[in-house]
Amino acid sequence: MQRTVDTLLGYRRQSLGIRAGFVVDVLTHPNQDPGCRSDAGSILDPRRGSYEKAMVIFDFDGCGERRLSASELETRLESEFENRGWERDRIAFISVDPELEVWLFGGSFQHIERSTGWSRSEGLRDWLVERGHLLPESAKPPDPKSAIESVLYQQRLPRSARLYGDLARNVSLARCQDRAFQKFRATLQRWFPAE
Repeated sequence: MQRTVDTLLGYRRQSLGIRAGFVVDVLTHPNQDPGCRSDAGSILDPRRGSYEKAMVIFDFDGCGERRLSASELETRLESEFENRGWERDRIAFISVDPELEVWLFGGSFQHIERSTGWSRSEGLRDWLVERGHLLPESAKPPDPKSAIESVLYQQRLPRSARLYGDLARNVSLARCQDRAFQKFRATLQRWFPAE
């Protein structure tokens, strides 16, 4: 997650439709997704006066919340932080449902093939369908993390921050229709409009 967000904000600002010239710190919560859901304040509250904006991004699948939907959880957390003294449009929560890997399937499968050095004669999409990771009529796998892990296993590649950074540099952002990605981009465009 950290490498993906670092890469998107470091190299893909024009593709995101946001301006250059603002500094970003990408911090990782030690308790990962559950920590972002239940304890983001321990990292954010001490920095309230130092940062203009704060965005918390985490995987819904790993955060431990099952009573609310991802978007309902975001709304609840944003309200909680407003009650803690954060101004309404200074903080945003992005809960990626099910996991960040879903953003990788927002564009062409060719970007994933290129980044992983796909070596099979059949295309990645067909390979994922054959192995049950993707329904023929679907654009994205229902379990994107498992699909990516299978691709990495097939290619004998370790799951690494470098690989996720490479994918974030190359995957098409224009065609990603994932709800969380759309909120991520729209929030950034509102906060940091292109000049």
